[in-house]
Formats: sequence, structure tokens, C-alpha cells
Amino acid sequence: MRAIPGLDLREIPDPEICCGSAGIWNILNPGPAAALGDRKARDVLSTGASLLVTANPGCLMQIAAAATRAGASLRLAHTAQVLDASIRGVRPEVLS
Repeated sequence: MRAIPGLDLREIPDPEICCGSAGIWNILNPGPAAALGDRKARDVLSTGASLLVTANPGCLMQIAAAATRAGASLRLAHTAQVLDASIRGVRPEVLS
């Protein structure tokens, strides 16, 4: 990821903390999962990044929902989308 032109990587505070998605855990435990998602979204938003990239589709959905609850706008992309865009010469700003 660091080799992709135009991509400014930012570390998320407490990266080891789960977003609350963890398979079906968020379905079986919606309250605690939402709390974890809210915390993770706050951490992501605190970086000032405009695009969250992760290889886990569950995390993308969980953090997107939490960001929406917080009234924030955050673009999301899977790692494969970012790598594909880089290979094709597409700037990260167009990913959503």
C-alpha cells in the first residue's frame, strides 16, 4: 500500500481493537457490536482520512454503519479495489 502513488496512509489508533463485525458476532450481539463499531469508526475518523481501506468486507459494512450513525461521511474500499485502481492508473480519490 505504501508504494501506491497518491495514497497517504494513516494509522488508526488502537488498531488491535475489533470493529465488532467478527463473522456473525454482530448479529448475535448487536448492542456490544454496535458499541465496538462506534469506537472503531471514531478511531478511523480521528485520522482525518477520507478513505478507509480494509480487506474485510464485514469491517467495511460495520464501520460504514457506525460512521453513518455518527453523521460522518467516509469513503470505503476493499484492498483489492485499491490495488486494481493503482495498476490501472486510477487515482485513489475516485474510489468509493
